[in-house]
Amino acid sequence: MSANHLSNRENWQMGARITGDHGENQFIEKISPLLPSHYEIVPKPKKIVIYSDNKGIELDSKIINHKTGKCLFVEKKSGNQGGNATEERAAKYLSPGIKRKVREQFDTPDEPFFAVFSGDIFNGRDGNQSTYTIERVSAKTNKVTKTKVHPPLYREKVHLLFEGENYAIMDANFSNINAVAKQIMEII
Repeated sequence: MSANHLSNRENWQMGARITGDHGENQFIEKISPLLPSHYEIVPKPKKIVIYSDNKGIELDSKIINHKTGKCLFVEKKSGNQGGNATEERAAKYLSPGIKRKVREQFDTPDEPFFAVFSGDIFNGRDGNQSTYTIERVSAKTNKVTKTKVHPPLYREKVHLLFEGENYAIMDANFSNINAVAKQIMEII
């Protein structure tokens, strides 16, 4: 891999990080006023050690119900460009072993994670789940490729992958945030 290619790759990763941080912060901003005062949202909680070499997982936020003592870890995924396996990266939290390790360390429900998905790949650029096209420029060849993004297909993938799990797909402009807050309050 050439230095130029690596340089462009880093720029792509930085862009993804900025988009991800914005989505995480936006979710917290939207849900905070909807939870009663005995709920606390901890952004970027400390790493949860899972492996013997002191490595672990870092989630985007932790919601604590101080009346019950229960907590729920939130993984927020934002997707705007399609083709970047947004839903698949969140699927590691479906692992029975990872869930067990978290339950051993924290007072959580049986399902300790709540995945939240948002962005154009789930809603379309118009907010109506319409198909749209993105253009990518190859760093190696400088050629432009066009890719169609089908939001209903991304939603279908999440529904299938996360069936029976705690998750929500945010509608455009977080218009279903009240239902998501209610869902979280029912869990913890």
